[in-house]
Amino acid sequence: MDTATSHCTVAFGDRSAGVVAPTGHAEHLVDLIRQVVPDLGEVTAIVTGVGPGPYTGLRVGVVTAVTMAAALGVPVHGVCSLDGLGWRLRDGVVVTDARRREVFAARYADGVRVEGPIVVAPAHLNWSGPVVGPAVERYPDLGEYAQLDAADLLCVSADLAARPWYLREPDAKPLA
Repeated sequence: MDTATSHCTVAFGDRSAGVVAPTGHAEHLVDLIRQVVPDLGEVTAIVTGVGPGPYTGLRVGVVTAVTMAAALGVPVHGVCSLDGLGWRLRDGVVVTDARRREVFAARYADGVRVEGPIVVAPAHLNWSGPVVGPAVERYPDLGEYAQLDAADLLCVSADLAARPWYLREPDAKPLA
């Protein structure tokens, strides 16, 4: 499952489903799981996108994955969400919307992440190669629009802890 972008997506075997929801991932995720996983007893492991992404949406997916894994007694693995598109790139850059007029970006060579992820203003993204990703919808001059899909997460190495990967500090601060 992945909730690191406005596309909340779940995959199981050869089935996948997703919904574009800039907010409200919690309301959609369980329904998507029900759509694609006919029998939870068939689940042998869970892979979740860990970002980078916006705080609330990202937490929803990671917490759901960790909770389901604990309830089902199966392992849970994390994957950089950008790798879900990057594994297809011979040479290029994947971008997702980081809000605040910025993008999360990572550069790939032969399907492997070689730089990033970083958070950067689109005008300051100076890596070579074609740029793809959902942030192109907001910043069309960057490159080609492509949506993340949870099925692609199954094609990359799930070697990260199942913890949200944040690239900047939260807006909320404790009162002094």
